Amino acid sequence: MLDATSGDPTLPYLDAVEEAMCFGWIDSTKKRLSESERAQRFSPRRPRSNWTELNKARARRLIRLGQMTEAGYATLPDLDAPFVIADDILSALRADPDVWTQFAQLPELYVRVCIGNIESVRKSPDSFSRRLSKFVRDTAAGKMSGNWHDNGRLP
Repeated sequence: MLDATSGDPTLPYLDAVEEAMCFGWIDSTKKRLSESERAQRFSPRRPRSNWTELNKARARRLIRLGQMTEAGYATLPDLDAPFVIADDILSALRADPDVWTQFAQLPELYVRVCIGNIESVRKSPDSFSRRLSKFVRDTAAGKMSGNWHDNGRLP
């Protein structure tokens, strides 16, 4: 894949990720080959692999658009499983009424992506605490970070 800054026609990263997902594949490591070229590794998804909330949202979009293939469907997690925020995270958000008010106004997908990111490191207390604290601080400041909506592709 060429970097967008190369000036040459290139396959956008999100297009490659979505195409791979439709066929049951996932992106992983990337390697810089030159100043303007990089190799992005794609491989078949393992059964029962973990799915980020962002990838679940991408899968829902691809299904809605009729682009998911049988191979893609075979790798999907339960997309209808309820999203639950753990009590300790809710307590941290409710500790400050202003933070809780800000939190209640955040887009659902943003919340799912951020909370999923925090939960992904729950087994590492330092990382968990660091991510949760950053999310609370950002929420208090009215700051949303990351490309959680794929440049407007996702709601």
